[in-house]
Formats: sequence, structure tokens, C-alpha cells
Amino acid sequence: MDIQLLSILLMLCITDSISLRCPEQIHLSFGDEHETMVVMWSIDIQIRCQVEYGESPDLLKYFARSNVSELPEWSFNALKYIHKAEVKNLKAGTRYYYRVVALDDTEHAVISSSVHSFTTLTNDTGIPHKYLLYGDLGANADFPIYRKLEEEVASNNYTAIWHVGDMAYDLTSDYGQTGDRFMQLIQPFAANISYMTSPGNHEIPGDFMHYRTRFSMPGIEWPMPLTKMWYSYDIGLVHFISYSTEVYFIYNEDYVCTQFYWLLDDLIKANQKRDKRPWIIAMGHRPMYCSNNNADDCTGRFISRWVKRGLERLFHAQGVDLIIEAHEHSYERLWPLYDEKVYATSYDNPQACVHVISGAAGNLEGVDWMRRRPEAWSAFRDDKTSQYSYGRLTIQNHTHLSFEQVSAQDNSLIDKFWLVQNAHGPFLKGVTCEGPKRHESCVCPPLIRYVYLIIGLALSFGIIFGMVVGIFGCFCCWRRSRALKRKGYVTLDLRNNIDYEH
Repeated sequence: MDIQLLSILLMLCITDSISLRCPEQIHLSFGDEHETMVVMWSIDIQIRCQVEYGESPDLLKYFARSNVSELPEWSFNALKYIHKAEVKNLKAGTRYYYRVVALDDTEHAVISSSVHSFTTLTNDTGIPHKYLLYGDLGANADFPIYRKLEEEVASNNYTAIWHVGDMAYDLTSDYGQTGDRFMQLIQPFAANISYMTSPGNHEIPGDFMHYRTRFSMPGIEWPMPLTKMWYSYDIGLVHFISYSTEVYFIYNEDYVCTQFYWLLDDLIKANQKRDKRPWIIAMGHRPMYCSNNNADDCTGRFISRWVKRGLERLFHAQGVDLIIEAHEHSYERLWPLYDEKVYATSYDNPQACVHVISGAAGNLEGVDWMRRRPEAWSAFRDDKTSQYSYGRLTIQNHTHLSFEQVSAQDNSLIDKFWLVQNAHGPFLKGVTCEGPKRHESCVCPPLIRYVYLIIGLALSFGIIFGMVVGIFGCFCCWRRSRALKRKGYVTLDLRNNIDYEH
């Protein structure tokens, strides 16, 4: 009977003639608690599923049932049903093996995935934690970064991957088929390590529905609501924050201040624990600064810098150590700065945030070239060799972290720097967010629509004022001309007046 069932399962997984496909697009993320791992996957029909797991690949004696959500009707080229299972009460620092199983009405396995594995977070803060980071990765199997990331994760040296926005280009393209292809491409490594995300501008189509359904992040209900696509998570010595830069660029700007006050509260609480968890690292898709030769929000051209206006003052006041960004298809590292001012040309106990832009993992839009002359705050930039590159972040201890930008094409080191901070904490001292004397950094800046309204009213007033002045001037000239004619004055052309010299 077991051999017969195994034959059926194998046939189901390798033939296209059977409608039920193996669970695919498997990926992990951290749960709300350190003892929880979230497993997600897609399947083509509505069927009950579960995750079977254990500490040995040959003895998966525990199971966790899944919840299911559907992609919207217009995503008819994608696998429609997306499952999420929470594997709870795991032991710290332990390797677990698991597979995804679909069940029939009698609770028997109908079909299953291959066996994958993951390692839970350790409670030991004395060992270095390493992370892979990047943004802007398209669904193209020819991109060398996919093979490189699979190698990196297979080394078992990393705690998580952080993908800072722009996935697949786009998850919704070709009625969801591009999203499926992207999730298939990341499965070889995302099924074995937590794949943590932030939303980017290419997740916006369809009200972020594919992003909010295909991924689950800690502290957020699933599918993720539009009202909260941001979260924080503590790992070892780091308080990680993922925020949404897209609240500044969608039609409903009410989320701008919703996120701002959530960030303010989260940062205040994080600062109260910096003796135990000193590092604060924030991640958001669109940069506050960049020196690329385009008209993106970070370039400062035209009406821009909305992300900077909205969040820089808050992050500076609360002492965020490092900000990881993407969006620009290049690599750039900035000196510690605040409000265009460079605070130091080193990373030894900086008194302002350090920004790193790593948005060149792989896309179909090409490289975003840099301006000829760098700004004073640009410490290092690369728009030539950074295509298909990614970051490696290592938290060494309470005072030291290192960052590397690596090329996936030849494994060459594009950039590396050390950030040393012996006095973690807010960069502005004595800031209070309570009472009538609360600091300006504790107040959500005016929403973009109100800024536009003010600018529009100012322009309208200027135009109207100019028209009134012009009309009044013309009227005065006309009155003067009429008055001169009534008095019999004649205007002389002195150039033709031959008697002028006499």
C-alpha cells in the first residue's frame, strides 16, 4: 500500500495531465515569536494542507495546519490558492526538517513537496549574525544572483534575507504568472531561510494585493492590510524595522501619519532597551538621498524628497544607526548625515544616520547612472560593476558591524565598510514627545496633498496678483494716453527732429 501511494504521489508531481500540482513557491518568514516559523506555498486547487516537520528528515512526526487565501480573480494565470502555516513552539538554535502535504477528505496525504530545512534563531547574542540584503530583483532565471543566493544560503552562515522592495517586475504582471515565476525562482533558498520583505513601488498595482497575500510578516495579520505594511523584529543585538516608503506615493495618504506614529512609538520603546539591543537598523525601498542622474524622489529635483521630509527628522532624533534602501539600480554608500549636512567623513561613532542603497540585484530596466559630480555626502558609489550585486551585513558585537557589497557575477567585492558605535542612542538629546513642549520630530509632517494645496494656492494667488497688476498697469497707461491727447500734446520723435539741436 505504501509503495502504491508513493507511486501515485510521484506520478502526480511529474505529470501535467493531473490537475493537482505539487505545493510550490515555498518560502519562510519569521513568526510573531522567535519560537515560530511561518511556511507559505501555493497550490492550484482548494484543498486542505499541512506542514509536517521534525528534527530528522526521516521522522516528521509533528504537523501544523494551514490557513488559505485566494488571489484576486484577475490573476487567472497564477496558482490561485496561497497557504500559510505557523510552526510553533520550536527549540532555539535547532535545525528542523519539513515538507508541505496536501490532504484528502480522509486526512490522508494526496501529494507532498520535497523535504526542506531551516534553523531557528539562537538565544546566544555573543556570536555574529549575518544577513543577505538587496532590492529590485526581477523574475529572470538568467540573472546570476539566483545561483549565488542559493550558494550563500546553502553555506548555513546567514540568519535571514531582507528583500527591500520591487519583486518580480511585477508580481501582478501577465495576470499573476510573473509572480509565480519569481516565487519559483526564490524557492531553492527562500524555503530554507526566512525571506523578509518591504514593499516597493512595483508592488503597488492592484492595491498591493499580490504582495500582501504572497508574503506574511511578523506582527501583521494576513493577508497584510493596507493600513499596516510595516513591522519590526528583534534578532540578537539588532532591532530591525521595515517601513513602507510607498505611503507617500499612493492615493490614500492617511497611511503616512498612521505609519509615522507607529514608528515613533516603536523607536521610543527600542531606545528603552538599547543596553541589551543596541543596534537599530531600518529598511525602506525608496532612498532619502541618492546621486543618480534621474528625477526620482531621492534626487532632489522638481518637487521631491517626500521620504526625506517624512522620516529623516524622526530617524535622526531617535538614533537609527543604519538605513538600508534600494529603488536606484546601483550601489551607493553615504557619509553620516542629516538634512544635507555631513556630520563626519568616517563611521567611527557617527552622530547621524548612515544610508546604504543596494538596489541592483537584477532588473530588466538597466542601470541607473550616476551624476558626473558626486554630492558631498556620497562616500562611495558604483553604477558600472554593481549590476547583479547584493549586500552582506554582519553584526559582530555591541559596537561593531560590517557591510559588504558583492557582485554575483564574479564574486568580487565592490565595497566594504565598518560601522563603529560605542554610544548607541538618540542623536538628539533631551527630546520629549509628551505634553505641549513635545519636540518637532515627534509630529507627523504635513501630508503631501496639503503641501500641494499650499503650493497650488500660492501659485494661483501669484497668477491672479500678476493679472491684476497687469490690468491695472494697462488701465493707467490708457488713462495717461487719453489725458495727453486731451491737452494737445504731441509726442516727438527726437531722431527725426532736425530742429532739436537749435
